[in-house]
Amino acid sequence: MSGGSGTGLLAESLERLLSERCGPDVCQEAEVTGWAPELWDALAAAGLTTVGVPESAGGSGGDLSDACTLVVAAGRHAVPLPLAETAMLGGWLLDRAGLTLPTGPLSVAVPRTDDWLRLDGSTLSGRLARVPWASRATAVVGVVSDGGGREHVVLVDPSRAHVTPGRNLAGEPRDALEVADLRLGTDQVAPVPEGTAAELVLRGALARALAMAGAMEAVTQLTLGYAGERRQFGRPIAAFQAVGQRLVRLAEEAEAAGLAADVAARRYAQVGTGAAREIAAAKVTAGRSATDVAAHAHQVHGAMGMTQEYRLHLSTRRLWAWRQEWGSSRHWASVLGGQVAAGGAAGLWEAVASGLVAP
Repeated sequence: MSGGSGTGLLAESLERLLSERCGPDVCQEAEVTGWAPELWDALAAAGLTTVGVPESAGGSGGDLSDACTLVVAAGRHAVPLPLAETAMLGGWLLDRAGLTLPTGPLSVAVPRTDDWLRLDGSTLSGRLARVPWASRATAVVGVVSDGGGREHVVLVDPSRAHVTPGRNLAGEPRDALEVADLRLGTDQVAPVPEGTAAELVLRGALARALAMAGAMEAVTQLTLGYAGERRQFGRPIAAFQAVGQRLVRLAEEAEAAGLAADVAARRYAQVGTGAAREIAAAKVTAGRSATDVAAHAHQVHGAMGMTQEYRLHLSTRRLWAWRQEWGSSRHWASVLGGQVAAGGAAGLWEAVASGLVAP
């Protein structure tokens, strides 16, 4: 998401720090251990882990545009840390609830059909599957309704829960978490406005679309560079028509995903949950483009793209994994189709043509 000079300076700072400290060796080591402590410490020391969270809530300040810049950079560099969960999701939830951010990484309970949470007064029970970095987080943040149907934000200390380790296709921790009759303090539970749970789903989908756009940008740059350097029969493989066609398709899809995510982020900043249509479109576009971008990139790279030492797989495996997180392409296509149908013929042109134009 492009922004003003402040966002530009943030992007430069992130690019410099991540280029220096988030190489393939760091990412691969994090797949083994489940964490990248030195990288987290460097980002936290620079105040970059809570970008977009107000200072009054314990964050570094900034707005949604800054948080989006952070998430795109994390996707571009395959950062093996819960930056989106800490800043754009968990930090936002705690600020909305009037709770202060704890020190350290946050995770967020991703709403899933088979998950459940029950809040009885200040006592919490439930089971959550595939929570990002639950075993490494200082706290897991979730939204739960009490007996009267009022939504609350809860803050769960993983050390007081039963955690079962798991991973996604990219090797990122996706852990199961169970709590039974867990007593929460006044600084761990607070009511929030109705609709917070639904808005969290939108923010989660937007965060994944932005991260995927960043990852596809990295795949495009890596593939174009490789095709320009790799030579066959005395010339770069990019000069061959079949390869050139793949490079064009790859670049087109990556650009489409980036544009859709940028549009969604801008609209969400303007109208909040009124941007549900744009966010759904961004997640659908990101999922479709990720499939094509990864396929074209691996075809161009050949066997090189499959080697553990080469960094292509760090991005493509994340693209494959993130397609299914915070709602699959099928889910968001259904949401998008329903919204278009509900708007009728009269609203179709606006749905197609609104883009970045303010309403």
